[in-house]
Amino acid sequence: MPTHYDIIVSGKDAPDIVVTPVPGKDGKVLGPEGNGTPGKAGWFTCEDQAGPGQPGNHGWGAPQAEAGANGQPAWTVTIECSEFSGAPLSLCNNGGHGAKGQDGGKGGDGTDGGNAGHQPWHCKDLVLGGIGGDAGSGGNAGPGGNGGNAANVTVWTGKDLTGTPVGGDNRGGTQGKAGDYGAPGKPGTGGKNSDGSLASSGANPGSGLPAKDGDLGKGGTFAQRGSSKPSTYLKIAIISQLAE
Repeated sequence: MPTHYDIIVSGKDAPDIVVTPVPGKDGKVLGPEGNGTPGKAGWFTCEDQAGPGQPGNHGWGAPQAEAGANGQPAWTVTIECSEFSGAPLSLCNNGGHGAKGQDGGKGGDGTDGGNAGHQPWHCKDLVLGGIGGDAGSGGNAGPGGNGGNAANVTVWTGKDLTGTPVGGDNRGGTQGKAGDYGAPGKPGTGGKNSDGSLASSGANPGSGLPAKDGDLGKGGTFAQRGSSKPSTYLKIAIISQLAE
């Protein structure tokens, strides 16, 4: 592989942009207002049962992470010489590399459920605390960017130009890696039931979804043909392969 190129038509690499993953919003904390009202009892009777605790608020899922940008394809260029001599020309005809996808953020936390109101001794019914708020799911990973395509190259030569007057690289760009998926939030804890036990915690919907790496860019073709032009004539046609 040459360290120096006479002609460079390669597409630009897509830069990896590092951003802080966007988390999901936490649920709003209930506070004392989420607890049930206390029960009321007379001398020997239960007048009012205690009120149940309110359920906790759910956390919000983290948003979808952004995909990595695609690498650019090699450019379209035509070079024509009526007379050519000297060493073969080295051509760099590569697609640009795709960028890495962004990482998914953490899901929002669910909040704790409220406690059941105080139940007097004469009130025998079990009053439930509020269930915990569900956690938010983690953000889906961003897919990697596609590699850019190399161009297709055709070389026309006069009859006195022998060998291969043009050589080099015709490779597609490498694909960008997918980002990481986000972790879920924390479910809220259930509030206390009137007997001191805990109500159910919130649900955990799980992590975000993984994404795929980008596609590898297409390599370019190379063809050399004769020409009816003057004996030392040289034409290089570099035709970009755009993404499908």
